[in-house]
Amino acid sequence: MSKKARISVRQVTVLMFMSLIGDMLLIYPTMITHIAHQDAWISSILSLPLGLIIIYVLIRVHELHPNLTLIEAIRKILGPVFGTIISCWYLFYFLMNTALIAREVGDFLNTQLFVHTPLRVLLAMGIFLMVLTALMGIEAFGRVSEMLLPAYILIFSGLILALLPQVQLSNVRPVLENGLAPVAKGMVPGAAMPFAGMSIMLMVFPYVNKKAHFKKDMLLASLIGGIVIILFLLLSLLVIGPFVTNYSPYISSVLTTKINELNYITRVESLVALIWALAAYFKGVLFFYAFTFGTPQLFRISNSRPFVIPAGAIVFGMTILITPNVFYYVRTLVYPMAAWHYTNGLFIPLLLWVVYLCRRKWKQRQNTSKNE
Repeated sequence: MSKKARISVRQVTVLMFMSLIGDMLLIYPTMITHIAHQDAWISSILSLPLGLIIIYVLIRVHELHPNLTLIEAIRKILGPVFGTIISCWYLFYFLMNTALIAREVGDFLNTQLFVHTPLRVLLAMGIFLMVLTALMGIEAFGRVSEMLLPAYILIFSGLILALLPQVQLSNVRPVLENGLAPVAKGMVPGAAMPFAGMSIMLMVFPYVNKKAHFKKDMLLASLIGGIVIILFLLLSLLVIGPFVTNYSPYISSVLTTKINELNYITRVESLVALIWALAAYFKGVLFFYAFTFGTPQLFRISNSRPFVIPAGAIVFGMTILITPNVFYYVRTLVYPMAAWHYTNGLFIPLLLWVVYLCRRKWKQRQNTSKNE
């Protein structure tokens, strides 16, 4: 990513919103309902304040060195040795999340739309689009996100309005039947998956034309994105119930089937599926950006374009190896992935913040002693 590349605050706000939602509308309801059952909506609501705290921490870490990406800032704060180790840790994190999101989208399209198309063909097509987007640059990607946001909002609003007649409040009763323990357990991935994964934005923030309302817009985009996720989860529970939500790998397809049953709007599943896949694609592209442009920054290579195509080949190989299917992810990898997201999205940023403040205070004491 060229240092001359610049995007507006409005564009990065849209990217924050789209990437925060990302693949969550594909797997989030099933993931949280499996843990908290009919009280999953409570877990989701309670995880929102924690998620906003995580976003606030990430913004403050960015403000320590606003002109540096996360990889560059880590080396500056922790030094060449520890900085290199932590940077490699983040690059591996970016790579694995790129592969995981690409696999989620590929599995979704393969099971819902293109059932006769080999999975590897769909994965290759998706990664090819990521490579093209990376080569075109963040400015073009930011403009495309602005253009597609109205269509995304329109489809989501239409989905909610179309399903309102089928809402059944009995699906979320009794409330707190199993106590607070499942609700608390559901909060762990509820904040980790959407919000802690936004450490990726620290690779984009340095290329934003800053304005006074930058921090407010980022928090507002995160709040709106969190509300959208909560509404989608609540809609899933109210319309089809916790049992079907728990055992449906892609709940959006089940919801669109419910729309078809009303007979006044039919054949919308393809459009909705493509919109959900597009949102996940936005998040995958940002992780791919971080990996392909962060690696040259770590090794002090000025031109990152030659690395983009080999990085796409690496991601393609990892999509085959990372998980056998979506059920393995939402059942087995939920808590390990949540811990990984918290580590990279909260704990390490807090460590960077503390180390920066300690080093600054130490330098101030040294300067004071020299002047005396």
